[in-house]
Amino acid sequence: MKNLLFLFSFIVLSSSFSHAQAYDPLNSPNSYRNKSNPHYWKNRPPYPGYWQQDVHYTIKATIDEASDIISGELHLVYTNNSPDDLPFVYFHLYQEAFQPGSYYDKLNKANGNYPNYGPYEKQGLGTKVESVIVNGHELKTEQDNTILKVFLEQPIKSGTSGEFHIKFKTYFDNSNGVGRRFKKFTTKGYKHYDGVHWYPRITVYDRKFGWCTDQHLGKEFYGDFGCYDVELNFSSNYVVEATGNLTNREEVLPKDLREKLDIRNFTQPIAEKNISEPIPYDPNQRKTWKYHAENVHDFAFTADPTYRIGEATWNGVSCISVAQEHHAWKWQNAAEYAAKVIEVYSRDFGMYVYHKMVVADARDGMEYPMLTLDGGFDPDYRGLLAHEIGHNWFFGQVGNNETYRACLDEGFTQFLTAWAQENIDGDTIQRSRPQNKYTDRFKHYDQVRESAVFNGYLRDAIQGDDAVLNTHSDDFGSALGHGGGYRHAYYKTASMLYNLQYVLGDDLFLAAMKNYFDQWKIAHPYVEDFRNSIIQYTKVDLNWFFDQWFETKKTIDYAIVKARYGKEKNKYLVTFRRKGEMQMPIDFVVEGENDSMYYFHIPNTWFVKQTNATVLPKWTGWGKLNEEYTAEITVPVAIRDIRIDPSHRLADVDQLNNNMRFPVHYEFDSRIRNNPDIHRYEVFVRPELWYNGYDGLKPGVHVNGNYMNYKHIFDVTLWINTGFGHRIPQSISNYEGVNNEFDPISLRLNYKTGLNKFFGKSNFLFSGSVLDGLKTVNTGIEKWNNKRNIRMYGMFKLMYRKDTADLNYLLYPGEWMADKFNNTLNFGIDKNYEFKGGSGKVNFNLRSTAVGSDYSYGQLSMTSIHRFKIWKTRLSTRLFAQYGTGSAIPSESALFLAGANPEEMMNSKYTRSIGFFPYEWTGNYGASTNHFHAGGGLNLRGYAGYLIPDMDSAGNLSFHYKGNSGTSFSAELDLRDIVKWKPKKLSRYFGLDIYLFTDAGIMAKEMSGKRFDFASFRADAGVGTALTIKRFGPLEMVEPLVLRFDMPLFLNVVPYTENYFQFRYVVGVSRSF
Repeated sequence: MKNLLFLFSFIVLSSSFSHAQAYDPLNSPNSYRNKSNPHYWKNRPPYPGYWQQDVHYTIKATIDEASDIISGELHLVYTNNSPDDLPFVYFHLYQEAFQPGSYYDKLNKANGNYPNYGPYEKQGLGTKVESVIVNGHELKTEQDNTILKVFLEQPIKSGTSGEFHIKFKTYFDNSNGVGRRFKKFTTKGYKHYDGVHWYPRITVYDRKFGWCTDQHLGKEFYGDFGCYDVELNFSSNYVVEATGNLTNREEVLPKDLREKLDIRNFTQPIAEKNISEPIPYDPNQRKTWKYHAENVHDFAFTADPTYRIGEATWNGVSCISVAQEHHAWKWQNAAEYAAKVIEVYSRDFGMYVYHKMVVADARDGMEYPMLTLDGGFDPDYRGLLAHEIGHNWFFGQVGNNETYRACLDEGFTQFLTAWAQENIDGDTIQRSRPQNKYTDRFKHYDQVRESAVFNGYLRDAIQGDDAVLNTHSDDFGSALGHGGGYRHAYYKTASMLYNLQYVLGDDLFLAAMKNYFDQWKIAHPYVEDFRNSIIQYTKVDLNWFFDQWFETKKTIDYAIVKARYGKEKNKYLVTFRRKGEMQMPIDFVVEGENDSMYYFHIPNTWFVKQTNATVLPKWTGWGKLNEEYTAEITVPVAIRDIRIDPSHRLADVDQLNNNMRFPVHYEFDSRIRNNPDIHRYEVFVRPELWYNGYDGLKPGVHVNGNYMNYKHIFDVTLWINTGFGHRIPQSISNYEGVNNEFDPISLRLNYKTGLNKFFGKSNFLFSGSVLDGLKTVNTGIEKWNNKRNIRMYGMFKLMYRKDTADLNYLLYPGEWMADKFNNTLNFGIDKNYEFKGGSGKVNFNLRSTAVGSDYSYGQLSMTSIHRFKIWKTRLSTRLFAQYGTGSAIPSESALFLAGANPEEMMNSKYTRSIGFFPYEWTGNYGASTNHFHAGGGLNLRGYAGYLIPDMDSAGNLSFHYKGNSGTSFSAELDLRDIVKWKPKKLSRYFGLDIYLFTDAGIMAKEMSGKRFDFASFRADAGVGTALTIKRFGPLEMVEPLVLRFDMPLFLNVVPYTENYFQFRYVVGVSRSF
């Protein structure tokens, strides 16, 4: 008997041992739920009582390259580990989002975006389920756009499994339409397919929500972990990569073919037209690619006949790159770089659990288990590769509900992106350098941490435009893409992690992050789980930290107020102020006069991180409690400077006050665009050279500066007016008594700074100038709404020309009075908006004379500009109306029928003074039309220079080229897509537009009683052309210059010497509107 018991025990143990050894994540059968799977949640639950559901998908699919349809059969084994019985289930049909009438379509339209749907999308064909069968019975279903509800005949009991058989079709469509990740595109006639979210996927039933049935709105995803066995049938010329292990490699990718496709065979650049064809296309020849994957929550593939394959390994992980052949020469190191990224993440945050990682050249930037869809070229793609690979830690392995809270994967991955780049390439981002020597000299080398993390957060946080992180991923202002603050799921979260490292210290932070990864890999954490994991591991109360970062828009702003001598030798008293609402511990460094450094740490709680710095008494305080703190420090030398946060990790929104000495950086103003410096105020200086016909040549200097393109933005230009080349109209130079002495200098100053801390999304504005004979002051406040598409403003403006010499600058000197103050108050509102097929902008402005003015008038105006796309043309329209009152109206501010008034012309350096247009075109308004036009006013360009005479019934003659009230309508039909002029070598620098135009309007005479008397209705029509100089060599920040030549061939009311139809032309700088 004992022998029989021993034998039975041996058999049982042997069986158990054999079962334990059966775990094999690379091959069938499914071993995901085995006790020997070290990653299965039941074998290592994140905490006692935790549960999650299990899935096993078996999918057989055919991808038809002729119809672009996936036809599939899906078998799902769904294991209910919850404590609940499930009488129904839900499936995601993600591709149903991309069609007219969907929730995503409605969200697009609510944001002014009108998708361009493809033929399948227009028919509502995304993913269509043909049948759902359980136990041989087809089940009743109910579909609400991207969610399919399936009613079960029998509930899936707690602790049991249910099996589903589903037939479906999914339709590829226009890659240039609504912007799907599930996409196709064509290269040299070869179709590329990215199969993502392509099959009916059961929604997650979890401990927090039960069924997670969020509609897909173009952003994030959430799925159950388990096993996938997938067969993909393609035309035989396709090269495929996908989630999981390719189990029939010798059949579909034999060694000789793999050698032909090796990326090392394609190291030289080739044109797309010269792509080779290792496997000729035969519509009758097909291959089936078979994959097995475990411990994953999704399955995706990418397929392209032009893919060429690279491979590297690290620690047994196969790192594979697939690149289109004509891109392969710039993808030579992709696999090796992927291996380095995996090494860094595995070392510092937790070992990668999968056997492979694929980086694919797919015109994208998206992540899936073991597969990333990327784009670009080395070295520019390194940040993208690091980011998408990082998602296989946070999203792939730590499978948070990113549909609910994207910060737990996008933000963590953004942090990893910077971490990998710093560890692999150093603290400077590796990017392609400009080929132009000038640009290369002045283009900054961006710091990884600032570019990838802090710039994105701080440039919004300083303006109050960041977001509360603990927000539903689809609820950031209901915006599309990264708008509405959604981008801070990336940047603010990544900044938070750097600040968590700052609080805990390097070693404890990394240990806590490793613990979180290990605790929650192949499981589903929420924000509270991350918080608890960090707090429980570190044994540090960090609730104050997580509360302010996750739940509020509070910001960090610490300032050094003063430093003074203490009572004893070598003692100093340094006073700090907490100006922001967020509290943090403070690291600071004292720089001695002999370049010595002394480091100090001020805790904000009882916890003190591991540090070599001198630890000072803690600073307890938040809100208005203890806003200031004075530290007594000992430094054996005289102090040169004091700086908060020498490690550059504290996300302080105003780092100008982080130093005892004001941090300023001076640089030549190269007009090359660079990212702002978050640590210093930047001042740029360049020489300036200009000309006008009265001052002559004007050499000068231009200085501008700002902090983060938001605070204390200024520019000042000083010119010396030499008189060299001085040239004024003969009519003025011969006129006795006119002072022809030009101003010795010209000066212009503009200043703007943010007032968000006081008024929210607002700016203080000031400008002043002594320029081209005009003294001006303009100051006030502007305020924006949250979407920044509506601006309200209130401004005071002063204008003054001292004497007749100041009038000599003007194109129309008779239209401005000397020695008169024209002071006004201006209040207005702008709104920008989009609609189907176009966009619009409307402005309402109220103007009235102010204290000290020599005039008395008021004006209420409305300008509405719309731009439409109509077939191959673009239609632009301008509707303008002004109502004016007053007894003393300055001519320079009057409403002009033909175009801009003299005040408006002061806004352009080409029209504010003489010298750029022939003098016979300007000077005075006359009895016939002329050739100079500046857009504005009623904008009837065909009447440029014309006095517009009008005779009443009594025979009284009056002129109506200007007035104070009127209305007009202008339209331009741009033919750029019909009449094309795009020479290959010049189109980068020049653009030519040809358009048809018409203008119509009417000027009011003086009011007669309670009604207006109007001058004759006038209209013009013709054809115009505009030459745009897009670039001035390497100077990126110089605005394009538009030279306009309009031919108003028709006027409905003509001067005595002209015909209704005849050749006329006007010339201007910039489009008329």
